Amino acid sequence: MIPDSIRLEGVTTHNLKSVDVSFPKGKLVVAAGVSGSGKSSLVIDTLFEHSKTLYLGALSSKSLDMGDGDYQFDRIAGAQPPVALRQRDGGYSNPRSTVGTLTGLDGLYRLLFGAGSRPVCPACLGPTGADLFCDDCGCFAEPHSAKHFSPNRKEGKCLQCDGIGELVGFSLDKIIPDRSKTLTEIWDGADPGTFAVPNVRKAFEAMAADIGLDLDLPFEKLSPEQTERVLHGSDTVYTLKIRKVTNDFRFEGILGFLERAYRNASSAARKNAFTNYLGRDVCPACNGGRLRPESLRATVAGHTFPDFQGDELSRSIARLREGLASGDVPAQVRELATAIVKQSANIEDVGLGHLQLRRPVTTLSGGELQRLLLAQHLASDLTGVMYVLDEPTAGLHEADTGKILDSLRRLRDLGNTVIVIEHDESVIRAADWIVELGPGAGSRGGEIVFEGRFADLLKSGDSPTATAMASDGPARTRTDLTGASWLEISGITRNNVVDQTAKFPLGALTCVSGVSGAGKSSLVAGVHAAVSRALAHRSTGTDAETSGIEGAEALDDVIYVEQRPIGRSSRSTLVTYIGVSDHIRDAFAASPDAVERGLGRGEFSPNVAGGRCESCKGLGLAEIEMTLFKSEFIVCPECEGRRFQEHVLEVRLDGRNIHDVLSMTVEDALEWFDATNSAKVVQALGVLSEFGLGYLQLGCSTTTLSGGEAQRLNLAGELLKQRRSRTLFIFDEPTRGLHSADIRHLLALFERLISTGNTIVVIEHDVKVIAIADWVIDLGPGAGREGGRVVHSGTPEELADNPDSVTGRFVRRPGEEPVAETTTHGPAASGRPDTAPDLGVIGELLPRAVTVVAGTARHSRRQGPTPYGLVIGSLTVVSDELALIGFLVRSGSTSWNAIADSGRFCVNILGEDQHAVSEAFSQGRPDGRFDALAWTPSANGCPRLSGALGAIDCSLKSVYRIGDHEFVLATVVSIDMESGTGRRPLLRGEQGDSALDDYGWRRFAREAEAR
Repeated sequence: MIPDSIRLEGVTTHNLKSVDVSFPKGKLVVAAGVSGSGKSSLVIDTLFEHSKTLYLGALSSKSLDMGDGDYQFDRIAGAQPPVALRQRDGGYSNPRSTVGTLTGLDGLYRLLFGAGSRPVCPACLGPTGADLFCDDCGCFAEPHSAKHFSPNRKEGKCLQCDGIGELVGFSLDKIIPDRSKTLTEIWDGADPGTFAVPNVRKAFEAMAADIGLDLDLPFEKLSPEQTERVLHGSDTVYTLKIRKVTNDFRFEGILGFLERAYRNASSAARKNAFTNYLGRDVCPACNGGRLRPESLRATVAGHTFPDFQGDELSRSIARLREGLASGDVPAQVRELATAIVKQSANIEDVGLGHLQLRRPVTTLSGGELQRLLLAQHLASDLTGVMYVLDEPTAGLHEADTGKILDSLRRLRDLGNTVIVIEHDESVIRAADWIVELGPGAGSRGGEIVFEGRFADLLKSGDSPTATAMASDGPARTRTDLTGASWLEISGITRNNVVDQTAKFPLGALTCVSGVSGAGKSSLVAGVHAAVSRALAHRSTGTDAETSGIEGAEALDDVIYVEQRPIGRSSRSTLVTYIGVSDHIRDAFAASPDAVERGLGRGEFSPNVAGGRCESCKGLGLAEIEMTLFKSEFIVCPECEGRRFQEHVLEVRLDGRNIHDVLSMTVEDALEWFDATNSAKVVQALGVLSEFGLGYLQLGCSTTTLSGGEAQRLNLAGELLKQRRSRTLFIFDEPTRGLHSADIRHLLALFERLISTGNTIVVIEHDVKVIAIADWVIDLGPGAGREGGRVVHSGTPEELADNPDSVTGRFVRRPGEEPVAETTTHGPAASGRPDTAPDLGVIGELLPRAVTVVAGTARHSRRQGPTPYGLVIGSLTVVSDELALIGFLVRSGSTSWNAIADSGRFCVNILGEDQHAVSEAFSQGRPDGRFDALAWTPSANGCPRLSGALGAIDCSLKSVYRIGDHEFVLATVVSIDMESGTGRRPLLRGEQGDSALDDYGWRRFAREAEAR
């Protein structure tokens, strides 16, 4: 047992096979393994759930651990208070919840404006004086409080929209989407219960006859006066006989009727009849700002409340920082503004700087939500906690992985245990300790195949993860695009994507890539909408080429497979999801035993009364209600988990009862079912087997599936739907949640679809998959406002050579070494022991050479990046194996703080002819030291001084306080040294060797101090 660790013994939860394992406390631990190997069963379903039960039990007088729950184990020792950050949780489904409300930043901004903004005149909305008096109007303004900036309080909310920001009303575009239809067709196609009711239609027809309106006239051909009558009716009263009843009616118009009927609807069901015709428009009074005019005009540091709500977090941080630096933020709220900057910076550091505070939480991906919660915990400074994270890099671009690793390390360094379920290679490499489960999935997994450090993992012959890392990645035969047909969509505008053109080869695999928030989903949604519109136009005979799309005539259908839950009902099983449960029940109902007993298909369903066990209602589990806490479940004592009553279980089909069949694995069932009599069952099970899901039981609940298994099951379900060829399939990050070894199953699906004449477009972050695509469309170059543009459209090889593409830096040709070490932010990409830069060329040089640390401020008040630099006193190699160097800087150094904020920098080794460069850094403002110097961006985008003898690109690993100085530990990601010229470095020879201490460090001198 590892000293000071969390110890689990005899764990048999789900597919785990009496697992014994230890997790060291205070470390970053990664649980790895193929999809379905048992990672979640061990870490979340057992360790987290049991630890939660222990700590919740301390709050209750009754024990919460029933001993027969979903998790099963012999002993767990050393448990810590647990916090789980999952990708999606039902607690975050409130449609009114936003990024601002979830993070608490909304409340902080209200306090900021309540105490720091000056009220405007309520009459003219102009400025007021110190006494809140308006000289122009002679009015006094009401003093501000936080309530004046809340859309839920009467003091602040817009009165016209009641603080919603939108006005809900009937939309003519939804009522009459096709204005080429005639008035008769419009009434015939109206939703039941709306304006198609007989009395309204009769009144309309009477009015039409009265004013001479032709019912066969298309709506778009109506005159303005006729349109007004159709929509808003007339005052004329007509006596009509409807269903033997004569009465007086007035046609109030389509809109008039809908508005009155919706307003007077007495039930939710009645209101639902009108929902298809309802639309939302931005409130004209507040323009979506949700606040009253006086609150909308108030400013802090020159910016309004909606400015901070509607802008990206990265821009809001820059605004507040500028206001703090310039003194524009009032003194009474400077501390509050600093707290907002700190909390927002935590969110930016996990790759979410492109989010807006007003963005609904329901629109976030699972990975985005989890990283948002991670940022919250970074701000909490909790210690002694066990954090459990489920694939925090899901949906994250390779360039942003370093930010996540920085955050995970910060949680660990606070004194917490951080356990991460992860497939990402960079995270596995960065772990302090690795636990791998496997070797396979389902019944073939559930064992510990490795425990230890990364260097030992690479030597493990039993590890599928190590094998996948050592391979060149997935492979496929590329499609020859010579003479290929193309689909081209122009004018795509959605969210941050504005007027872009996308071109895809038909009958091939195209990857849409880009950093998180670059606009990939927006572009693909635009493509889906354009193709769907073109196919609809073709069915009506409209020319599709006029709608900004070319090549759609080669397609018959378009399918968008989005990231979504697969159905997490406790009654949803594998066979019900893929649609073969009825075929299995029919087979049993047709058996001689069932016919003799008079049993139909319903008796063989665990969801229908009659044949199911009524004690557990066919679930196989009995629920024990805990008054204050989540219910516990134990195996049903009545049916012993078999779900059915005894008389149903006595029915046999080829020697097996219904419970036996549902307990079969997919592979066993394929051999048992007859291909002739059960063709649809065999077909469906065959697809599951192709996807590597042959180990799953037919009756397993979908709630027990891992993320990777659920993803593949979702894709298999789409493939099983009967479709012809000539279909455009769009997949949203299909490799999310998949181990590298499982991606081959996904590629097999792609090849199967392409071979039958279909086209595939995938949103993808996995650079190994991007490298084998036929075509790549890369969005960027950044996220949010900095993205939304197509920066590359071409082959993966061309992408790798495109200097404008962030993705291209990570894509490599087969056989090439990864280049991520020289490009990613932070220490994420470093630490690759088998490819670490050779420090031998600089090891003897660094302690004596004059060196300049140069970086770029992340947030600049100027247009474009601002370079910062400082001369350091001494620099040494800390570890050759891990490529670590260290140096000292003075605490509070403006230059160093600006550089450290971005997490990466370049160490410039000056030549003997560069005395003037060294002197330039001992005078002038920190942000002006490069003004008179020539420099170019280094490999990681930091300033490289022209003429420098060498450049060492580094990523910040950690900083330690030592008295009045800070010790900086950095990872070397690349070295570029001038050689063969006879040039020598600029040395500190005037101090002599006596200036070096016993460890080879240069003693701190005046000119070495960071100013």
